[in-house]
Amino acid sequence: VRSARAAAAQAYFNKLAAEWDRIRKLHVADAAVEEAIAAALSGTDLRSLLDLGTGTGRMLELFGPSIERGLGLDMSLDMLALARARLDRAGLRHCSVRQGDIYDLALADQTADAVIMHQVLHFLSDPQRALREAARVLAPGGRILIVDFAPHALEFLREQFAHERLGFADQQISQWLADCGLKLEDTRLLSPDASEPQAKLTVSIWLARRPDKSDTRTASEARNLERIS
Repeated sequence: VRSARAAAAQAYFNKLAAEWDRIRKLHVADAAVEEAIAAALSGTDLRSLLDLGTGTGRMLELFGPSIERGLGLDMSLDMLALARARLDRAGLRHCSVRQGDIYDLALADQTADAVIMHQVLHFLSDPQRALREAARVLAPGGRILIVDFAPHALEFLREQFAHERLGFADQQISQWLADCGLKLEDTRLLSPDASEPQAKLTVSIWLARRPDKSDTRTASEARNLERIS
C-alpha cells in the first residue's frame, strides 16, 4: 500500500514540478526560507504542531524530529498523498495529515502549541477568516508562524497559479493578528539579491503569540507600578 501511495504521489509531483520550479525561481532559495523559519520558532515548546495548508508536508518533515506530534491539514487529496509519502520516507510516525477546511477546523479550542501557515494565505479568498480560525485552536502562549509574499505586481501568479492575493503588507497582517488577540513578536524579510536576477519576490515571515496568564500578570504589575509612582 505504501509503495502504491508513493508511486501515485511521485506521479503527481512530477506533473507539478515544472510549475513549482518556476515559482521557486522568483524568490530566495527554499533552504534560506526554511532556515529562517526554523530560527523564528527556535526556543518554542513544540509538543504539538499544526500545519495548515500542509501541501507536501515539508513543514512537518522539517520540525518532525523536535515535536511530540504533528498534524497537517489540506483540502487537496493529491497533496495529502504527497505528504503521506514524504512522512513515510522520513519515518515520522508521530506526524499525520488529513483533509480539512482551513475556515472550519475540526479541532478543539486552544489545542496547538504552534501553528504554521506556509505560503497559504495568498491562495485564500478570506485570509483574515482563516487567521481567526487558526488563532482559535492556538493554546495560550502558543505561536503562529505565517510565511508569505510581500506585496508585488506579478499578475500572472493570479492568472496562472490561482493566487487570490498579490502579497501582504506588514500593516495588514499586524492588524489581522491583533484583531485575533495575537501579539506580533517578529517580522523578517527575505529579499532576493543580485545573484538571483530572476527573483522578484520578497518572502515575509511573521511570528505572533497568543498571550497567556503570565502576560496578564505582567500587565497588571505594570499598572500597579504606575499607580505607586
